[in-house]
Amino acid sequence: MSLILVVLVELYFQTSTQIIQIIWRLGTEILLNHPKSSVDELNLFHERMKNIGVKNFLQISLEQAFYLLCNGQIEDASRVLMVAESWRFGTFSASQNKFFKLIQAYRALLDYRAWLDKKASVTEGDSDFASHSSTAQEIFGLYKQATTSFQEILRFPGVWDPFVQCYVDLLESSGEKHKVEELLKEYAYNNKNPANPNAHVYLYEFLKRNEATSEKLINVLKILHSLVPSHRLMLEFSQLLAESDCEKHHKLAVQVAFDLLDFSSWKKDVNAWKCLERRLMNALIRNHKAWVMDEWGSRKAWWPAYHFSKCHAREECEHNEPLALRKGMVAGILLGRAHHYFSAFCILGSKIQTKSIQNMKTFVNTYSCANPD
Repeated sequence: MSLILVVLVELYFQTSTQIIQIIWRLGTEILLNHPKSSVDELNLFHERMKNIGVKNFLQISLEQAFYLLCNGQIEDASRVLMVAESWRFGTFSASQNKFFKLIQAYRALLDYRAWLDKKASVTEGDSDFASHSSTAQEIFGLYKQATTSFQEILRFPGVWDPFVQCYVDLLESSGEKHKVEELLKEYAYNNKNPANPNAHVYLYEFLKRNEATSEKLINVLKILHSLVPSHRLMLEFSQLLAESDCEKHHKLAVQVAFDLLDFSSWKKDVNAWKCLERRLMNALIRNHKAWVMDEWGSRKAWWPAYHFSKCHAREECEHNEPLALRKGMVAGILLGRAHHYFSAFCILGSKIQTKSIQNMKTFVNTYSCANPD
């Protein structure tokens, strides 16, 4: 009997929580879409719903803050988040803990915004020393408040991209570059965080801004390549590898250029084809035909139809000459001078850039992968 009572009590609380959520969701939608409703009415509705269902307090507070922010009521949103951050009712459940972390995160974001606004309000011509000193103290206080909040939320594993970017800006503004590097490395390499390509992009961009060595940049982009081989930074990655003194890097540069053009988003990108053309020419001139064949072997069955069909040749030669010239050279290297795309490229080339085309023909005749060894 006691077991039945326990089950009934648990069922009651579970059901009541769901009912409160339904009432809150429906009420919010009605007020959002009613032509005569106001911001104050919806705000009052949120306040009442928070006090009816304490288990939903954090979630409702978060969405209330979003609504206020969307309506330009930043101070009210900050107040709602501040109250929610200090709210306690028993032990947090797993879902409540997630909402609490989000509330902390957006509180930090509003602190960051306040810091930006206060910085922007300071004028260089302000001659009032007392006023300037007071403002500087206020800016520093907002800075400390925001950095402390960001530090706290980043201890919790997750994808915190917009908050990390704000935190980086805060630290860089005070010249704490070593802290920025530590932060971004922790964000990118901490195994507790989900796999996140943006984390590696932020680290790369920071290192590049601060003139890090090519080796450091390459190491970061290697991981990004393994996660997103079609990323826009892969063109830079291939170039960095090609400029390296390491032969293994030169081989990887060829692979990166091939990988990029496996994706449809790059099919018509002239720079991607230019990159592959250069990698192929450099590899073949240095007698590394095996590198090219390693990559071409897995693509030989599908790239011709994917990139080099007669339809592609006709359309691109007519409407996109720069692309046709780059692709034509690659087609000649990979498929030989008899291939229809290279033939169309030669016909197009006879009308323009005659000397350049002749040099390309000579290169294909000498180095094409279709030539017998």
